[in-house]
Amino acid sequence: MRKNTYICIDIEAALIRGRQYMIELGAVKWNPDGTMDTFTQLIQPYKFKKLNSHIQKLTGITTEQLLGAPSFKEAMYTFKRWCKGDCIFLTFGEFDRKVFEDELGRNYMKSDFIFPMIDFQQKYMIAHHIKEQPSLAGLMKQLGLEAEVQHRALADADSLRKIFEATNGEWLIEQQKTNHLRVILSSLKPMETHYDLVLCSIDLQVQRNGIVMEKVSTIYEQLEFSVHEEQRTNNEGETEMVQLTTIHPSEIAKNMLAQLVQTVDSKVILTRAGLRPLSKVFRLHSCSMPKTEMMTLQQILRDEEAIARFSMQDEPVHVFEAKICHLLKKYEHLLVEEFTKRDLFPKETIEL
Repeated sequence: MRKNTYICIDIEAALIRGRQYMIELGAVKWNPDGTMDTFTQLIQPYKFKKLNSHIQKLTGITTEQLLGAPSFKEAMYTFKRWCKGDCIFLTFGEFDRKVFEDELGRNYMKSDFIFPMIDFQQKYMIAHHIKEQPSLAGLMKQLGLEAEVQHRALADADSLRKIFEATNGEWLIEQQKTNHLRVILSSLKPMETHYDLVLCSIDLQVQRNGIVMEKVSTIYEQLEFSVHEEQRTNNEGETEMVQLTTIHPSEIAKNMLAQLVQTVDSKVILTRAGLRPLSKVFRLHSCSMPKTEMMTLQQILRDEEAIARFSMQDEPVHVFEAKICHLLKKYEHLLVEEFTKRDLFPKETIEL
């Protein structure tokens, strides 16, 4: 019998006044004895008037249904009672967690009851070395599982529960638990005669009572570039000359990136804002990062000024490294909190 109770959740949301608002929450609770309970609730967004026609068509939810639904706060009180405390939440992708946290914050409600929350899509991709995100429906089909109506919260939550069971999800999650974190900070800035490349890697251990620094490596390189013109045809069928810039890679940076790739196993990666800026540096040096657990400073700090401090500002490398280490110690409680929220800490062994 399993020890943990898992709650698979799915959220349907609508973009209203420039923000994502939850309009439906569906959840399937999978108890340790194998029994299941379900929860489904439509939610009326704050100052709601009319639902976008595209969302109505996609989900089948109508404006009238939402006007008669309880508020987010009312729905959360009911949902919290249904959860009954000690459980692990599962989502398929990072969107649901973000919407959930944003909504709780807007309503001045504590978010501790929705954690730990695990993105099982990411766990599955890591286990199977997949870089392109699979869709819920696509993965159901691939695994030979039958899904009910899609784009309704309860049906999608139940699909996630079926995927979790079919892939031995509990074992998969346990295999990926780690307290090793690698912070990778990079910047590639155009200058008049070259590109400034800064690449910093910090390895550390995240423990329940803080962090322990292990290794810091930083390179600062000035990359040469060349400019040439190329003839292209635009969307209107007209021929035009386009100016293209080719940045020439650094052998030192390439060696460092290759080393990072070779030693990434069983490590969580923390970047400023995701892999997209870092991917440009990797592609430039003919390297690619294998799929692994990702975190961002944007998600953890939620403060652009604080995030900006993690950049090199016309300072020597050793001063920059000292600054980064100081900042990581300053925010170590948030790193510990994020590892706890994701249920990443391995089980502690007790010697008798």
